[in-house]
Amino acid sequence: MTTTNPERHFQRGLELLARRRYADAAVQFQAAIFVEDRQGAQRPHMRYRSYYGLSRALSNRPTLEDVKLCEQAAAADNYDPVLLLNLGKVYLRAGKTTRALLTLQRGLQLEPEHAELRALYAQTDRRARPVLPGIGRDHALNRSLGRLRSRLPRREHP
Repeated sequence: MTTTNPERHFQRGLELLARRRYADAAVQFQAAIFVEDRQGAQRPHMRYRSYYGLSRALSNRPTLEDVKLCEQAAAADNYDPVLLLNLGKVYLRAGKTTRALLTLQRGLQLEPEHAELRALYAQTDRRARPVLPGIGRDHALNRSLGRLRSRLPRREHP
């Protein structure tokens, strides 16, 4: 049953997302985009695309397309902290912690009291990856090698 109202699909997608039914949510967000495109919307809702990318990234490993969907949405509507939050979540899921932190900071500059942005920013691990990821961060060998690594001069990446 296809609804001609993209907002209904979007709201249903949000409900499914809240229940952690990510793949089902992605279907609803994709339907919202499809209906909106068929109706020839002059200014498409970037939140449909952002949530579509987020729900896809949460249902599987994030793909480049998922990241691009969220990046494009945030770039098109760069004053919406929710779009930045979604992009930050996708970056984190993709292992791009530095980009995620910068994105979350940008969102907090727009809306400093945004509870979910603040919480995600605060809980994001800023530590470097363990030197030996297979044995755990708290293992004595990882801790010793980590201390040694921190004393080495940082390399500049090209």
